[in-house]
Parts: sequence; C-alpha cells; structure tokens
Amino acid sequence: MQKNLRKILLIVFIVIGVIFLNNYILDNFLQNLLYRAVSRPGIFLSEALGKVSKYGGSFFNRGAVVRENDELKKENNILLGHVAELESLERENDFLRNELKVAPRLGSQLLIVEIFSVQRNGLYSTALINKGKADGIEKSMAVITSGNILVGAISEVFDNSALVLLVDDPRSIISIRFQGSNILAEARGDLQNGLKINEVTYQEEIKEGDMIVTSGLDGLKESLLVGRVSKVKPGSGGLFREVVAKPLFDLSLGSDLFVILK
Repeated sequence: MQKNLRKILLIVFIVIGVIFLNNYILDNFLQNLLYRAVSRPGIFLSEALGKVSKYGGSFFNRGAVVRENDELKKENNILLGHVAELESLERENDFLRNELKVAPRLGSQLLIVEIFSVQRNGLYSTALINKGKADGIEKSMAVITSGNILVGAISEVFDNSALVLLVDDPRSIISIRFQGSNILAEARGDLQNGLKINEVTYQEEIKEGDMIVTSGLDGLKESLLVGRVSKVKPGSGGLFREVVAKPLFDLSLGSDLFVILK
C-alpha cells in the first residue's frame, strides 16, 4: 500500500515539475514542440500543394496562351485572305470598268476568264482558259480582251476549261472587214507572220496601218478589232494583193480575257 502511494506521489511530483518547468523556465518549449510536430506536416503539405497549384496553373495558363495564339494566327490568316480577295476583286472591277462600254454595245453577256496555259509552236497557237461547259461556254464563241480586241475563238470545251484557237493559229479563219470601208476579206492565222489577208483585189485601196475588224458574217460578233495591216504588196498573179496584218492581241498584256456568251 505504501509502495503504491509512493509511486502515485512520484508521478504527481514529476507532472507538477514538468508543468512548472514548461511554463516558467522553458517558456512553453514542450507545447511548441508538440505543436510543431503536429502542424509541420500540414504546413509542408500546404506549401507543396501551393507550389503544385502555382506550376499547374502556369502550365494550364501557357496552354491557354498557345491556344489563343493559334486562334489569333487563324484570324490573321483569314484577314490576309480577305485582303487578297479584295485586291483581286478591285483588280477585276477595274478590268470590268474598261469593258462596261463593250457589253451593252455587243448586246451580249461577257464571262471573265483567265488563261492558265499557252501552246505556241510552228504548228499551232492555242491557249487554255479556266472556264468551260459548266460556265456556259460553247464552241465557236469569241474570246476578247480589254478594248474589244479579238483573241480567238473557242475550239474545244471541257467541263471546267476550254481550248481557245488564237487568231494567229494556222487553223483560224476569220471573216474580216477593213475598218472605214465595205471591203471584205479573209484573215488566216500565219503564226510568226501574224495574219495573212486573202481575197483583196488589186483594185481595192488598202494601205499599211489600216485596221481590220470582224465582219460578223462567220458567226462572230461584228466590229471586234482583229489587227493592223503591216504590209501590202502586189500579188504574183496581178489580180490579188499580198496583205499581211499584225494581230492586236498580245499575250504579254495579261491573262484576263472575256468570252462573249451567246
């Protein structure tokens, strides 16, 4: 009994001593130690989560910035496309303005086309245009350029393209008239020499510099400019003159043309 009592008194004495030391001598050292032991893991975890959140947020923010930059690039490309389209429309409108006086006089609808391939050698002179059957183009339709100048006639038609027989192709035969007169003749393509004018008699007054236009007798619209007379000589037989003309159409002036729709 006395042993147990001594143990209890010893425990009470130790507890009182510890409390006294902690409160008055060690300045709550044990309490702070316990608090740190319990709270440190939470603080560490909180700091770690904070860093993860920070870097995770930064990662997702960078992803958002990348997506935003991609969207801006797309919008910029769209705007550049619109600018290019507006420039193309402005160029086309300028080209059409030059032809506004042509269409009403011709009494026909004009379809704007573009050359994308030219074949010129010692045998033929042709060009491919970017419109065809789907656009209402048919064989024998006249092809002109700005100023009502004849380029040639449609020779073959495909779904989305067509072959143009240029005026200087040897297969090209055009019924022409000398401008300012009633003199009719036939213009045949002669490649490097331009146009050979047939059926001009010796009595008919033709001189260098005279303009030749379509007569309208072969299905082409009348009064389309074809060329200018460059040489006039007496024929070998004495009955017909030898007349050569230079076509007014020049491929170097551009690829934009018109097809006169029937």
